[in-house]
Amino acid sequence: MANAYSKNRVRKIVRRFGLIPSHSDSVASLYRKNAIVRVRTKSGTYAMKPFFRSNLLRSGTIDQIKTMANYIHLLTNNGFNSMPEWLASNSGKLWTLNQGRPFYVTTWIHGRSMENQEDFEKLGRVLASLHTTSNLSSPIHGLFFDLIRLWQYKDRLFRRRMAKSNYTNRWTRRWYKKFGESCNQISDRTWTEIKSPEIVNFLEQEKIRPALIHSDITSQNVIIANDGQLFIIDWDRIKLGSIYAELATALMNTTRFNPVFIHALLKGYEEIRPLDRTERKMISCLYRLPREAWLAAQFPQNVRSRNMLDIMEQTWLLRLKAMDLLNEWENQQGE
Repeated sequence: MANAYSKNRVRKIVRRFGLIPSHSDSVASLYRKNAIVRVRTKSGTYAMKPFFRSNLLRSGTIDQIKTMANYIHLLTNNGFNSMPEWLASNSGKLWTLNQGRPFYVTTWIHGRSMENQEDFEKLGRVLASLHTTSNLSSPIHGLFFDLIRLWQYKDRLFRRRMAKSNYTNRWTRRWYKKFGESCNQISDRTWTEIKSPEIVNFLEQEKIRPALIHSDITSQNVIIANDGQLFIIDWDRIKLGSIYAELATALMNTTRFNPVFIHALLKGYEEIRPLDRTERKMISCLYRLPREAWLAAQFPQNVRSRNMLDIMEQTWLLRLKAMDLLNEWENQQGE
């Protein structure tokens, strides 16, 4: 794989963080070939990462990375230790500009991916710690990112796409015919349930005193370090938002519909932050939403979109069983 960053450029950037590299190489992510640069030095290994703005927010790149840095400082000051250590640049900031692009540097976490029940309990505890730590101080000021409202928009877009499926390729048209209406029925059930007064009240309270969410909890962004500690990496999208939406997406993105892993993540979460029946109901109904189908519908000709729909088809029965499991959990008495 070609390195998008020359050795001279990497050296120039990391020296601003007090590092002298002996070797560097690019590491790919799911969406970028050169998502991160692994930098080896005599003192250890570090991650140099370019920062890209989120198109979902109206603010510019510099404002977004400033906000991210402020949130990282807040978590660090409140004792949250499940993320890599961030290095300060020679200017005192957690980032630096190079050729108009912000970069930041953290320690590199050596470890493995999650693979057993204990790992998922750890993830649950870390997520609950994130959601509670950011509320230990005075209320955080900033814009609340309404992910649920965005999901409602994507659902409407999906339905329009499905209605025009005759204009897409034959394979996509077949998928829509087989699963599209089921996706709509599942979504309709969720939108009806979250209109109940108790859920509306909870969601409004979140906006009054919001918590920080990571926004991208996936298996790739969770590492079990060699000493057993769980770390979450890639904090570019940290923001104020709904902890219920974050927990629902974390369950979908990490547990592979495995009942043992689902129960373990929820058990770990409730050890730190117990959930009442209404909160459980919110998580259960948000979990159902067919978000992968919505994303695929935005780019119907993309190979990755077809892969998403393939995976949905292969795991459809497992998804339905996981939804039933969460329905049962929703109605259990909190321990």
